[in-house]
Formats: sequence, structure tokens, C-alpha cells
Amino acid sequence: MIKKGNNFYTIVIVQILLFIIIGCNAENLGITLNHKWSSDKVFKVPESVNYDNERDLLYISNISGNSSGKDGNGFISQLKLTGEINNLKWITGLNAPKGGSIYEDKFYVSDIDELIEIDIVKGKIINKYQIQDAIFLNDVATDDSGNVYISDMSSKNSAIYKFTNGSISKWIEGEEISSPNGLCISNNKLFVGNSGDGKIKSIDLNTKEIKEIAEIGSGIDGLKIDSKGNIFISDWQGRTSVVKKSGEIETLLNTVKEKINSADIELIQKKNLLIIPTFFDNRIVCYEIK
Repeated sequence: MIKKGNNFYTIVIVQILLFIIIGCNAENLGITLNHKWSSDKVFKVPESVNYDNERDLLYISNISGNSSGKDGNGFISQLKLTGEINNLKWITGLNAPKGGSIYEDKFYVSDIDELIEIDIVKGKIINKYQIQDAIFLNDVATDDSGNVYISDMSSKNSAIYKFTNGSISKWIEGEEISSPNGLCISNNKLFVGNSGDGKIKSIDLNTKEIKEIAEIGSGIDGLKIDSKGNIFISDWQGRTSVVKKSGEIETLLNTVKEKINSADIELIQKKNLLIIPTFFDNRIVCYEIK
């Protein structure tokens, strides 16, 4: 029989206390961004970035002109995760492409009042879906079943559309959906960044129940969620922030004074990377998340 003296219990208690303290500190550690690379200024008003996990490539939507101009100058670029160009003008002939989302081998991109369907394998546009009443389509998100959600952030329309089985309809609108921009789907909910009221809201995909998640107080462009429930957001003026699961809002990057925009971001969680398109600055910048 082993006898345990006072020293043994003292050590055990100290270890337990250390475990608790370390655990609490880990929860409260700040998130920081370390600059990894910046692309050359070869893009033309890059508005959004989307990561293709299958091909390990980034797709960049280039407005290349006025954000609502139907000039045919818009295009999609392919960029390697090293910051090197893979194909600057992979897809051309668009107007002002903005947010996008990938489902299987299809890349869906918003283009003012159309949803563009691109076959990634063939590298070409296979469909353009005109959306009735749409004025300024912005971000795009897809659920696990392949349904596509598109935000219209125009104050006159303020709606979210749903594309399913080749058909598009207005999915939700109303006072709580105020100039919606950034979209992201997590846990069967569509998270929306409202530019109109500066709030993040979630919408249940089945019941359409709306809940307020956080009040940011400014325009919300890009919106991405990690597996811990942290919401990474960008403000087009040049702020990139994170809304922690606790509700605390932490600014990660502020380039407002430098007049470097922060448009529709991409989060690559398995690589701990946050990718930011700088809009008028015409670069893509990559940060490692610490």
C-alpha cells in the first residue's frame, strides 16, 4: 500500500490550478495577423477571393471598372497560394463580378443583376441567370445541398435570393435584412453582414428565423466563420476584425488611414490563412492567423 503525504496532494492541487489558469488564458488569447505575402498590383479592382480546396487555388473577382457598370470588362483570376499568378484572365466577359462560392466543380459568382455559373474543369461560363428586380448583387454562399444564396445590398431591394434546381427566387427580405452584403453558412444557418444597420444576423435555413449575433456599427463586406465560432469580417473602408464566440469584437488590421480597402475576405482555416483583396489598391494580401 502506497502512502501519499501532504506533498503529493499539494502537487496535485498546484497542477490542477495551473491547468485551469492555462486553459483560461488560452481562451482569452488575442488573435493576430502576421503578413505572409502581397501580390503584385496586377489586379483590376479585386472585390472578392474564393479558395478552391480541390485545386489549391484562389479565384479573384475583378470588377475592372465601375461597380455597377455593364461594360464587359470584369474577369476572374486564378492565384496560387504563394501569391503567384496562375492565370490572370481565367474567365473574361463579365461586367462587375463580386462575391462567389464553390460547390463541387461549379463556381457561382454574382454580377450586378445576374448569377454566373462557371464550370471549373472546363474553365468557361456555362450559364447566366438573370435575377428579376436585382440591382446590386454582392456576396454568394452555398449550403451542403448545393443551394446558392445571393445578397442584393441595394437599399431599394435589400433582399437575399435563393438559386435551386435551375430556378432563382427571392428568399427573404424585410426590415431586419438591411442592405445585406457578406454571407456565410455554418451549422444550417446563413450568417449575414448587414451594411444597412451594421449588424451580423443569422437566418435559420429551414425556418428563416432571424437572430442578431453582433452589432458592428459599420459596413460589413466579407464574412467568414471558423470551427470555433469566431466570425472574421471586413469593412470595405479598411478594417478587418473578428467577432469572438464570447461576443467580443477585436480589430485585427486597420488600413483606413493608408486608404487600403479590405473587401470580401477568404478564410482558409486548415492553413490558418486570411486572404484580403484590397479593391482600389489592386493587390491580394495574405496573412497567417496566430
